[in-house]
Amino acid sequence: MGINLRLRNRLMVIPNTPFVDCDVHWTKHKTQVVFPLYCTSAGIATGLLGIGGCMVKGPVMLENGILPQVQTSSASFMILFTSSATTLQFASTGMFPVMPFGTFVLVSVVVFLAKRLLVCILVFTIGLSAMCMGYIGFQTTKHDIEKGIDLGFSNICGLKNF
Repeated sequence: MGINLRLRNRLMVIPNTPFVDCDVHWTKHKTQVVFPLYCTSAGIATGLLGIGGCMVKGPVMLENGILPQVQTSSASFMILFTSSATTLQFASTGMFPVMPFGTFVLVSVVVFLAKRLLVCILVFTIGLSAMCMGYIGFQTTKHDIEKGIDLGFSNICGLKNF
């Protein structure tokens, strides 16, 4: 990993590619001594103290000049990776509660589909009602015109030849 980071850095340095302010300059000392030492210390500290690795690795990444947005997304990925590994460990040893998990998933799917079905029924009912109201209004107006009933339209200016 360190060799790959160093190689990428060299490929930017040799042709004088401009660096962005937030780019980390991976030197030989940084990739082979500093970063592995920080990561090992962070891993030991988080393992012994029982805290999340992101609580220790976050400041280390910020100290190395990594953007806060990149640090936050990396921390989120580390949390996802750690929680997934823990879940797989529990599942492989038979300690994973399959029934409550299955019940949770099934209830979530049913609630999602019920909400979706309810919305579809409401949309259909409102649309059908709007079409029926339009049809009935058209039929009533047509009937009134055929019978010669006044529809209530009048000349707003008061002129006789409108």
